[in-house]
Amino acid sequence: KQTTDRNRQPIALLGKVYCKVDAQFGAIEVGDLLTTSNTLGHAMKATHSEMASGSILGKALQSLKEGQGMIPILVALQ
Repeated sequence: KQTTDRNRQPIALLGKVYCKVDAQFGAIEVGDLLTTSNTLGHAMKATHSEMASGSILGKALQSLKEGQGMIPILVALQ
């Protein structure tokens, strides 16, 4: 940890982390691929994974049927 005046944010490149998700665009199930959402700072289910190539954040490890929440995801840089 470095002392600084700037507002620093943690970034995960690998492993299991918690992520803010939004199920407004589709219910999230375990194993779904997640991509960036229109909701600022949230991920959403990648409904067309072949079109989302290069923009996948990780894989959902918990489901969320509706609304917004925080769920564990698996992040793996590919």
